[in-house]
Amino acid sequence: MEGSDSFSDDDDFVTTQKRTRRRATPEVVEKKAKLVKAGPSTSAAKSKPSTTKTATALPDPSKHLAVETTRAANCAEGELNPRGTKDKEKRKSETATSLVREDQNFLPVPWSYILDEEEMEVEEEEMRLRDGRGIIHRAVELAEEFHIKYVGSSDVRLGTTVKGEGVDQIRKTILRLVGVAQNETTSSDLDVFEASPELVSTQEEQGLTAGQREVLFQEIFGRGGRVDVEDKPGWFLIIHKAPTTGLIHLCLEVPQTNRGVLGYIAIRLCTKPKCYQYSQTLSSDVLPKCAQHQPNPIFSVVEMTDYNRRDVLVLLHMKLAFSVVSNASKQMKDEKAELMIHHLCTGYTQWANYCTTSGLQTRPIPKSISRHHFNNEGEALRMLSFESTIGMFIKLASGSQPIINLDDLIPLCYGMEGEIDARLKELGIELKVRRHLTKDEKAGVKYPFPGEYLLGTAAAAQQQPAKGNTFLYTIMSRNMWYFGWSNTPDFKHRFQLRAGTDGAREYKRITEKRQKDRELEIEGLRQRDRELGRAEDLCIYPPPLKAPTMTPYLVANCEDDDKKNINTKTIEAKMIIAGYVAYLLGLRNPIRPNSDVGYSTNKCSLVDSNSWGEICEFVKLFWGFEPMLGKLNERN
Repeated sequence: MEGSDSFSDDDDFVTTQKRTRRRATPEVVEKKAKLVKAGPSTSAAKSKPSTTKTATALPDPSKHLAVETTRAANCAEGELNPRGTKDKEKRKSETATSLVREDQNFLPVPWSYILDEEEMEVEEEEMRLRDGRGIIHRAVELAEEFHIKYVGSSDVRLGTTVKGEGVDQIRKTILRLVGVAQNETTSSDLDVFEASPELVSTQEEQGLTAGQREVLFQEIFGRGGRVDVEDKPGWFLIIHKAPTTGLIHLCLEVPQTNRGVLGYIAIRLCTKPKCYQYSQTLSSDVLPKCAQHQPNPIFSVVEMTDYNRRDVLVLLHMKLAFSVVSNASKQMKDEKAELMIHHLCTGYTQWANYCTTSGLQTRPIPKSISRHHFNNEGEALRMLSFESTIGMFIKLASGSQPIINLDDLIPLCYGMEGEIDARLKELGIELKVRRHLTKDEKAGVKYPFPGEYLLGTAAAAQQQPAKGNTFLYTIMSRNMWYFGWSNTPDFKHRFQLRAGTDGAREYKRITEKRQKDRELEIEGLRQRDRELGRAEDLCIYPPPLKAPTMTPYLVANCEDDDKKNINTKTIEAKMIIAGYVAYLLGLRNPIRPNSDVGYSTNKCSLVDSNSWGEICEFVKLFWGFEPMLGKLNERN
């Protein structure tokens, strides 16, 4: 019998794989686990399961959902619903979250920029050429190495079959029930000595046939409608009828805590051949599809806040991927995006941590402030980068209201300087050079962070790795700067490491590939001319390209004995932002001339409005310019 505290996912309609993985264990256990994660960028979807043999509390057996034990009449082979069954209308019920979604008159907490007079007041002084200059608008096409690189929590790759922990266990269980051997590198069924063995099309390559699906369903029926998922305690494959739509599906049954009570939830498996995913499947569809296989995909970028919080402005930016009907209106897309964020937020560590904040008067409910929809994921990434970068400046600035910015890693926005300048001015903010320091003024600037400033000093060569010590460095080329940190001051092997995709490695990979591609292009043209009997000295070839030389420099050291190196990472984040501010203002590389572009991501969660002063001081020390966030002159 179906327990009173368990429910099918047609009570929510949209569920995500990430949400399910988080709820696979009791909520109280999950919250404890989150407190010991290594860093804020580790998502629940990517974290590896613990290998510790500990007993996990599971719901009482009475909480299991109702299951089907016999086949419905008039079903085609391999189907669970009678012939001619159509998709159902999605049920709409009035709940606290649905009322929030439908509130069209909602306005976020107002915020406006307030000039910090004590910090920003400009004294009378002799003007220099670059004093007062604002953001430099670049009309050149952005090179590939500076394109937005971002892997976010909504990095759904539509049209592909995703495998992972949990999904693999479902696949293994299904193949075992059907009696299909898994595809191995070398199969014992093949005669390896046969000269020309016949190619065998395996289940992995073509998916289950209708007959095999029929075998699967009969196996589950024969075992009472419920089968354990291999190596996943508390996970079950069930054949379940949605209570409201009446549609029957193959589902994954997993534990979930609902209003403090531990029960079970049913999530539909994707019906796309070879797919065993269950993200965003709908109980109202006869043949539900996961997020990767739904038709008419769109990508949306939303800025959201806490609907119930009025004392501060809460901000979080998300990229969503979902499916809509053909020729869907903007209103339909907005409504779908609004529905999505209410479910996807549970998979965001930042939002989940915010919801556990002590002293909250009411339960946080996400509500979108703005929504942008795209057919191309690249365009969505650009908008995500733009909106989250603006959110970073709001967090750094002095405002009329406190800010809680829940963005963690921000893909800083390059190639949209004009748009950034315009949006900041809409907010009453003008980023500009307050003044160009003289040599004497620059020499008097103190290092604003804990530790010793080492750039250009003899002490830099004397540094040795030591427990509790970390090192801040920069990597520079003729058109790039990058800031990072390390446990060692020795960077001679920094570019020999193949693992990782940080900004410096990506820059090196792309620029060296461009050089190699040009070399191959020129050699191909020369080979063609030789074959045609042409004299090479009379032929014209594209000029060769030389990948920029990249040089690391030790910037500073830091005493940091914290296991998570929070102090060091905070300094790194401020240096990265300082580099981005210098990029926007068109400042040159102080060590290697003719550089005005930076590239990296910023750990925004480690900075706040008190960080701006230190960022300005580092720009003064490193570049010799003092930036400021000025109050936009009304006449502008």
